Amino acid sequence: MEAPLTSSPTLGPRSARPVHGTDSRTASEHSPAACLNCGTLVPERFCSHCGQDAHHTHRLTMADMLHDIPHSIWHVDKGIIYSLRTIISRPGTTIRAYLAGQRVNHFRPLSLLLIVTGTFAFISSILHIDMMPPRDPAVPEEVYQMQKSGVQFMAKYMSWIYVALVPSIAGFARLFLRRGGYNYAECLVIAAFITAICNALTLFSLPVVYLYSGTPHIQMITFAISALSIGFATWAYSTLLVHTGLSLAGRLIRGFFPFVLGIYVPIILGIVLMTVVKSSTAKQGAEQPPQVKSAPKPAPASDQQ
Repeated sequence: MEAPLTSSPTLGPRSARPVHGTDSRTASEHSPAACLNCGTLVPERFCSHCGQDAHHTHRLTMADMLHDIPHSIWHVDKGIIYSLRTIISRPGTTIRAYLAGQRVNHFRPLSLLLIVTGTFAFISSILHIDMMPPRDPAVPEEVYQMQKSGVQFMAKYMSWIYVALVPSIAGFARLFLRRGGYNYAECLVIAAFITAICNALTLFSLPVVYLYSGTPHIQMITFAISALSIGFATWAYSTLLVHTGLSLAGRLIRGFFPFVLGIYVPIILGIVLMTVVKSSTAKQGAEQPPQVKSAPKPAPASDQQ
């Protein structure tokens, strides 16, 4: 419920100043400031109109992200439906407003990502969806079961793999969105928000996937969902460059790479590393000379008598 407005000293326009980008020590003095969420003049720490902390909306840093990790696990805020709806419909505008200080109505990005991913993992584990089509008679049973195990593993853990790869996605976002002027901490927020929506799209598609579970069309359905997630991510990252003056084609090209490279480059590197380690282990085993069993020693003469 919105807090009642209380009388406050009249502040002239010159006495109020936004504090986004100022040092936290300056902000702690609670000098008059304009709330970055609603624009109300705030003589104290919290805005009397919307409740946002008006004196601690400085530019995000890595220290803020490290603080946000435990906070995201143990605290649940308001605004999950609002955040999902606005990021899906207006990703660039919503995320840029969040980075600029308009945060009171939104779920924290890491909280949103963890809750959406956890909900997807919980529901999919209950449904027991078969992601493989029926076995082709030409495919041996052993090969089919091996393929099925790999596909089931990826389907079960892929959403959590996305979560683990958010720092990688943010690194590529920092590279391809550098025209937007975002630092790495802000790219972590961007990547967490957009990855949360990609996982939410997969969550919303579970009824359709369940309907086609184990049918010949299941692979086509999963391919379409993956294409939808990549398409949304490409569009969402591109909208974060609208203010740069780049053409639509230039924004879409730059928007395509953060999500795709951030996921597939670490996966490919991991596969290559595992292959090299496995090959090196096998080579070392082949180079070792076979152990020759020594012949048993002859029994002492006293035993033979």
